[in-house]
Amino acid sequence: MKTHTSIEQFNDWSARWKAERKENEVLKIVNLWQQPLPRDWEREIWKGKLGYRKRSENKGEQFTEKGMFNEETNGFKLMFADNEPDSEYRIEAIYHNMPLANQRKGQVIADVFGVLQADERVRPLLIEVKVTANDPWFALVENLQQIRLARACAHKIQEFVQVNSKHRIKGGVWGLIIAPGSYYEKHLGSLAKCKSLLHVLKKNTRARVAFGISDSLATGQIKIIADNWLPNQVLPMD
Repeated sequence: MKTHTSIEQFNDWSARWKAERKENEVLKIVNLWQQPLPRDWEREIWKGKLGYRKRSENKGEQFTEKGMFNEETNGFKLMFADNEPDSEYRIEAIYHNMPLANQRKGQVIADVFGVLQADERVRPLLIEVKVTANDPWFALVENLQQIRLARACAHKIQEFVQVNSKHRIKGGVWGLIIAPGSYYEKHLGSLAKCKSLLHVLKKNTRARVAFGISDSLATGQIKIIADNWLPNQVLPMD
């Protein structure tokens, strides 16, 4: 049950994540991830209209988000460093603009909620979409906050997926940031810092996130340019 105190505690917790979007300090993010969550923020039920939810201009982030729900592609194959689609990794979008808390103050919303099919396992996936706004670090911290909340109510996420799709999930929630290739080229320094954070997160937490390029959505593919998803992976520190 929400109280004034619990509302303020959740808002303060959310505000700390918001502040770190601009700080670029790896250890602070790891510390935030490891902090206990406030109480009484969890939604009682998960419901809403599945698929793409907005009726708006077909441009910017909305264009990318709408492209994630393109029924003609039947999901998206992932391409890693070798530039060849990996048949073991596929993404399917399920829900557009998913709120993760039960209150407006400090609310956290994932642009796209979907599933990642990887190595015969199906995981819930929270996707943050960028086109020109902010930088990769900002997007990564946004996505990590979403994942942190979703992992804390994994049983409800699992039930939501099983009721609203054909999938039966077995693993924890992961994350993905997608943006045009030009976005990453503009923010190479920020992306390098993100790679360092991904490395530290993989060593010290269960947080798993990737960066993908949205330019090939129309052909049903997403190129992964940085991640800590893959097993036995050694990430560069620079």
